[in-house]
Amino acid sequence: MYPLAFAKEGEEVIVKKIDAGCGAMQRLVSMGINIGSKLKVIRNQNGPVIISTKGSNIAIGRGLAMKIMVEDAEYGGENEKL
Repeated sequence: MYPLAFAKEGEEVIVKKIDAGCGAMQRLVSMGINIGSKLKVIRNQNGPVIISTKGSNIAIGRGLAMKIMVEDAEYGGENEKL
């Protein structure tokens, strides 16, 4: 498990944990991001992380992206056992 801010461009990930306050959590849920959500990282350079989920592109600030813990969707978390 690692922060969304560390995901690579083009990578598909699954949200496993969100370490955010109530306000940030509500904002994420309203954008369709919750535990179990599948996200695709579109852009992750300087500035916000741009992700795609359910057909929409969303910009997430780096601070919040550090609080969204994800696993690689391709491996389903199996890479933690390596």
